[in-house]
Amino acid sequence: MPSIIGGSIAIVLGIWGISVWWWSVAEVFRGLVPILLVVGGLVALAAGISMVREESQTDDQIEKNLEEEE
Repeated sequence: MPSIIGGSIAIVLGIWGISVWWWSVAEVFRGLVPILLVVGGLVALAAGISMVREESQTDDQIEKNLEEEE
């Protein structure tokens, strides 16, 4: 029960804070969007590179297995 009351108070205070300091909140979002885009792009790039490396290693293993069978 205390967590419900605490959560409700936090929500009310958060909504009040957003409404009172709206322009400050908007400035934070304007600053965070480019940073999040860069970080998201780096994560996507790293995932793509890791997939290419994994695919390359898998191809190498297939070739080695074929050579061993011959």
